[in-house]
Amino acid sequence: MANAEAAHPKASIADVKREIARQKRKNKHEHDVDYLNITAMLDMMTIILVFLLKTMASSASNVPQSADLRIPRSTAVVEPASGLQVTISRVSITVNNRAVGVTLGSNGRVDPSQKRGGAAGFLINPLNNEMRDQAEFARSLARRINQPFRGDVVILADRDMPMRTVYEVLYTCAQSGFSNFQLMVLKNGGRGPGRE
Repeated sequence: MANAEAAHPKASIADVKREIARQKRKNKHEHDVDYLNITAMLDMMTIILVFLLKTMASSASNVPQSADLRIPRSTAVVEPASGLQVTISRVSITVNNRAVGVTLGSNGRVDPSQKRGGAAGFLINPLNNEMRDQAEFARSLARRINQPFRGDVVILADRDMPMRTVYEVLYTCAQSGFSNFQLMVLKNGGRGPGRE
């Protein structure tokens, strides 16, 4: 028994603490992340979505003109900004190139059955429903990125469209909060799009 104690002398408390610390350092390894952080990925995707929406601004240069849609010319010098695109062609009204169920007569007027108040009314019911949905989406997107909802809308109207129809579209857009209007025009001399 005495030989065993002589071969292995008792360690002091400092030696024990040093050995424990050495073992901890030896066994210590970097923590590997073995899962995906979904929250960070969703934030990144939201930022990319907002970036794409901002860069794909409405522009007369990327609007195909046809016999049903001829954009008016102007001396406007302000470059167009982004916003929800509402197109008033000779035959229909679309929002972001999507038909909303409003067809125009040969005189360019909205059918009175599609308006609240009939022929004297200004609110176009199918367009109002679509604009309300677009406003909900835009407001929720603005909340996610901590930005205010600005209500920007870009109106592309055929140059021969009756002003009454344009006023009805503007009134309907404003009822959903889209009241920051821009009218898309072509700059004189064909130098590209502008807005008034």
